[in-house]
Amino acid sequence: MKHSIGTKLLVSGLVVLTLIVFMIIASQVVGSLFKNTSDNLVIEYNELDAVQELKFSISQLILAPSSYAIYGNAADYNYFKNQVHKANDDLHFCEKVLTSSHDLELLVGFQRMITRTDSLGTLMFQLDYPKDLEQINGLLAKISQEVDAGIINIDLLLTETKEEINEYIAISQVIIKHSTITILSLGLVVALIILFGGWLFIRSLIRPINELVTTTNQISEGNRSAKVNIDTKDEFHTLAESFNKMMDTLEKTTVSRNYLDNILKNMFGVLVVTDNHLNIRSVNNAATNLLGYTKEELLESNIRKLFTNGMDDGSAFGDITGDIYYVQKRISAKEYLVTKDGHFFPALISCSVLKTQNNETDGLIIIAHDLTEKKAIEKKLDKTRKERLIDINEAQEEERMRIATDLHDGLGQMLTAISYSVQQLVSKGGTGDFILEEPIANIQQYIDKAIRETKNLAHNLIPIVLKDFGLIVAVENLISRANELYETKFRFDVFDFNERIDPKREKVLYRICQESLNNIIKHARAKNATYQIYWQDCSVVLVIEDDGIGFDANAIEKKGKYSGIGLIGMRERVLAFDGNFTINSEPGKGTEIIVELPCRIK
Repeated sequence: MKHSIGTKLLVSGLVVLTLIVFMIIASQVVGSLFKNTSDNLVIEYNELDAVQELKFSISQLILAPSSYAIYGNAADYNYFKNQVHKANDDLHFCEKVLTSSHDLELLVGFQRMITRTDSLGTLMFQLDYPKDLEQINGLLAKISQEVDAGIINIDLLLTETKEEINEYIAISQVIIKHSTITILSLGLVVALIILFGGWLFIRSLIRPINELVTTTNQISEGNRSAKVNIDTKDEFHTLAESFNKMMDTLEKTTVSRNYLDNILKNMFGVLVVTDNHLNIRSVNNAATNLLGYTKEELLESNIRKLFTNGMDDGSAFGDITGDIYYVQKRISAKEYLVTKDGHFFPALISCSVLKTQNNETDGLIIIAHDLTEKKAIEKKLDKTRKERLIDINEAQEEERMRIATDLHDGLGQMLTAISYSVQQLVSKGGTGDFILEEPIANIQQYIDKAIRETKNLAHNLIPIVLKDFGLIVAVENLISRANELYETKFRFDVFDFNERIDPKREKVLYRICQESLNNIIKHARAKNATYQIYWQDCSVVLVIEDDGIGFDANAIEKKGKYSGIGLIGMRERVLAFDGNFTINSEPGKGTEIIVELPCRIK
């Protein structure tokens, strides 16, 4: 019969389940009996407690009369009445608690005894002490007799209660004994059935499993023609047929391991495969060659070692122990790998989640391409761009020098000659025509103004002071002329900086001062502006502040580049020398420009 393994398991399970049900029923019956006995014991102990409390209350009735007979203290009467009241309360409680199994007639006798004791005590306290001492002692003797008789009857109740308690205890012991024997017997039977049936079932599984193990070992050793031979008519026979069919299909369709290994060996990029715990379980040759590790050093180690060196505590890499998709994003965002000797090299990293056929995560696949050569080329191109920008700025300065020279030596000399000729004409009296004197004077004024503008243009194009005396004197001259010509009050401060620096850097700082001054005059509407230059950590720092209308610095910044020719020119000049250019401004709060230019003192 096919599929008999399931049938065997079902029958065995039903037998074990039946025995377990019997055990549960037996335990329920035992529990019920034990609960009933326990409830009776609780009742008897409550009765015992109530009777003992009544005995104590009755015994206390003799105290106050005895004290009065000895000391004659009238206050003992109140204590006596309280004890009588308590005795009545305890008696009423006994009436509620005691069951019909006791002699309840004794409780009626207790009530009469308490009443007689109360009457005798009341009569006794009405007598005069010590005048009626003999009568007092007589009444005390009667009270003592009543109390003693009551205690004797209470002891009878106590004896009955204790006997019932002992009886229930004996019943409980019998129940525990028989229930233990019953449950142990059933448990032993279940255990024997499970052991014997399990042994038979396991024995029926051992032979086909051994056959499967033997065949798989032969296949793992390279004998792919090995087959599983199982002649049973159960699921193992079906499994053997499926296994043999699978091997035939794999032999025809799967790619050999050597073929796959050759692909991985010839990959140019780094390939790393991890498990769900981010431990490396596979790498290719490119990974070991670029990282400097052997395969043995990488396998089973955590992926963190590829992104942190010995001097790093791992905080820069972040927490990579959480969700594997979060880890995938963190690794994909990385731009470097770390070699065995702790050096970083740039890499283009791609990371994806490895999944099984059941769409369950099985680790990560990390592919990285070495970008060292690309970064070197980019660095070289950036250096070339900066050098060209510096050359362009120098060419602009040279062109400014040529234009300034032409203005000064050409147009300036021509205007001076014209002015000299006009002055000669006036000094000699001209034509004697008074009508021409005013136009000639106007011409002289325009010529003088043109000469001044020519000088200003030539000075702005190339300040001779910068070349001859350096940056500080040139900026001081620029600020001084601005204070003479414009309403804005400019101030210039220098701290710990008096030496000359590289002329190219002097021109950069001067042009930034010149351009910012023009912006303040044209756009800022500032009342005050401050220029500061100081030396800090092998860099010259220029800080320009004004209290003008300001602007939204974030709004005009586009992908790290400032809009506006003036701002672009300032920024590009600074970046060409690997400096830092920062603008801080808000509408209505003025503007601050900070320039940090690395340089050495000449």
